[in-house]
Parts: sequence; C-alpha cells; structure tokens
Amino acid sequence: MPISDNQLMLEFQRGDESAFNLLLERYRARVVNTAYRFLGNSDVAQDVAQEVFVRIYTSGKNYRPDATFTTWLYRITTNACLDEARKRRRSKSTTTEELQESTPDPGATPEERACSSELTREVRAAIGSLPENQRMAIILQRYEELSYQQIADILKVSVPAVESLLFRAKQALRTRLSAYIDSPNR
Repeated sequence: MPISDNQLMLEFQRGDESAFNLLLERYRARVVNTAYRFLGNSDVAQDVAQEVFVRIYTSGKNYRPDATFTTWLYRITTNACLDEARKRRRSKSTTTEELQESTPDPGATPEERACSSELTREVRAAIGSLPENQRMAIILQRYEELSYQQIADILKVSVPAVESLLFRAKQALRTRLSAYIDSPNR
C-alpha cells in the first residue's frame, strides 16, 4: 500500500528528504498544469511550480495534517499563481498574447491541432479574462476535479461562495463563448 501524502510530509518533517522527493514526483505535473491554466504561459508555470515546491520545502516544518496535503498544496499553488499574476500586472511588460500563449499538444495530429486551435485560444482567453478568484475556482473544479469543500478550503471561502464564484464564472464563459456553443459547425 502506498504511503499517504500526509505521512510523507510527516516523514519529511523528521528529516527524510526522499519523502519530499516522492511528493515532488507525485504532484509536480499537477502543479505545473494548474499554474499553466491560471497564467497561460508554460515557462512561467514551470517557474511557479518550482516556487511552490521551494515554499513546501522551506515551510514543511509548519505542516499540520489536519487538512489533506492536496488542500495545502493547492493553497500554496493558488497563492504562488496570484503572486505571479500581481507581479506581471505591476511590471506591465508582459503582453496579453504572452500570457495566453498556445502550446500545442505534442500527441495531437496536425489536423486535430488545426481544428481545435481557434477554439482552444478562445477558451483560454475566456478563462484568462475571468477575475482571479473565479478563474482559480474554475481551474480547481473543472481541471483538478476538486470538490466544492476542497475549493472552499483552498480559497479560504465558504462553500456557498464557491458555488457563487463558479456560477458567475460559468455564466461569463457561456456569454463569451456563445458563438462557439451555439454554432452547429464547431
């Protein structure tokens, strides 16, 4: 039976570096994907993921297993994404196109990439245009498949607030993408 994430963090607190490395292996891709979906730039997402694991490494001694490890991990990821978004807004040197870069799926055929690239760009742009709290709620619910309670814990809001965030986000996405939703040819 595999060791639980909480147990690995407790092992890491006792000085077992291999426990941290195992957590890194388990969650690196998920953190990168979450950061990419929030920030829209793969290089920045890699940097944010590195920052997340540095934060986990340095604050590991403060970890308490009263919440699940994934809730703690996504809280750190959310904070790192928000920090990066604020930093980019302050610098204003990054264009919207850079934030919404499109990295093709290496496993897709050229035809699949051509057919989906416009819609993919529009969906990414629509998600990117959402307010930060709505954007993160959508990413955590839709892509990370977390429960409303987990999202509430991560965002430090109530479950009804999560429901409201998701409702408003989906409403905004539906409005922005209505041409694609209503079109029978797409």
